[in-house]
Amino acid sequence: MDMKKKLDQTYMPDKNARAEKVVVAMSGGIDSFVAAYLLKIQKHELMAVTVLTGWEDSNLDEESQLSCFITGTKLTVIKDFCHQIGIPHSTLKITSEFKERVVEPWMAERAFGELPNPCWNCHEVRLLALHDKMKQLGAKHMATGHYAKLFHNDAHGTTFVHSSNDEHFDQSMLLSRLPQQILHSLMLPLSDLQKKEVLKLAENFGLSGLNKKIEIHHCLPWDEPQQEYVKKKIPARFQKPGEVIDVNDKGTVSELETLLPHFYGELLVPKSTVAKEDLYFVDFNYQDKKYLVAETAYFKRNRILLTECEITAETPWSDPMPGSLKISEDLSVDCWIHPKTLRSAFVEWEEKVDLKEGMIAGVFRKKGKNSKIYVSGKVKFLPEEKAEVEGEKKNVKVDYAVDY
Repeated sequence: MDMKKKLDQTYMPDKNARAEKVVVAMSGGIDSFVAAYLLKIQKHELMAVTVLTGWEDSNLDEESQLSCFITGTKLTVIKDFCHQIGIPHSTLKITSEFKERVVEPWMAERAFGELPNPCWNCHEVRLLALHDKMKQLGAKHMATGHYAKLFHNDAHGTTFVHSSNDEHFDQSMLLSRLPQQILHSLMLPLSDLQKKEVLKLAENFGLSGLNKKIEIHHCLPWDEPQQEYVKKKIPARFQKPGEVIDVNDKGTVSELETLLPHFYGELLVPKSTVAKEDLYFVDFNYQDKKYLVAETAYFKRNRILLTECEITAETPWSDPMPGSLKISEDLSVDCWIHPKTLRSAFVEWEEKVDLKEGMIAGVFRKKGKNSKIYVSGKVKFLPEEKAEVEGEKKNVKVDYAVDY
């Protein structure tokens, strides 16, 4: 379908629907600008809101502390755009919530050498704040520039999240973790578009804005100012000399003069006379003052546990079922998902792929566009002895330390 036909067939709300106020999230990026412009074309009554983040005691340069930070210049661009299309604009600062729900967990994960997910936490905090603002303004809907699709089941009052038409920029896993109250009121003007089409629309509309893709895990960059900030938060008793231990042979590889934070997967011991292969940081034992390292093979897995899962109400959650595990924007594998207890699921597939503990992954009904997401969660590695093979069937043992 060409662009003109796609726009001609765009949903046009009736008079009553257009009378309902819509709060549109305005980040200053091309996606949010095009989303707002499309809603304006559809004659919705719009109110733009920009959510501002930050924390007061960071002592970091605001431009560098967050890769998605909205500077004064960006805010001026947003206000000019809103004035151009004739919609009111306001800002919403969430300093305390941001520090409590995003920065402090990020510091804890960094201090313990875990893979942080600040973007996931931040996304939920922003959308919850926007939803509260929507209700304060008397609006019934909120709109964002996400790439995903929503389907409402009126019979069950459930909103399902599906993948978008753009697999590379798909954000359905982000949205799948949101509460139903947010999903039910959410509008996604870009749901049927691909990124290249959005950029073409922006060009046709004469719009300009930020077209930077924020990578997951990179919103709080691990550079010197951030390292110093986290280091100051770690008690001095933990910053002492320690050993570097190989997780496979349990032997001491080397020693460290001081236990400073290292990031998960960091090359800690290059190949040398003391190490046959490059060794990467995988864990830290504060009590014994030991860094645990492993070779690259450690990160290759074909079976994981998904923890902290968000499961849709109608997902058939009683029997193993086939699906497609999406590990990154460009990597998906056919898999089987086995339901477990208390928001967790065992997932297995054929060929081993590179994974990191703590990353977010999702299981879809099938690979590709417009596929329902069954579940998303945090990756946790499983020891190989946790599964036993009987014929062609795997029975997964219950591990209470993992499952509960």
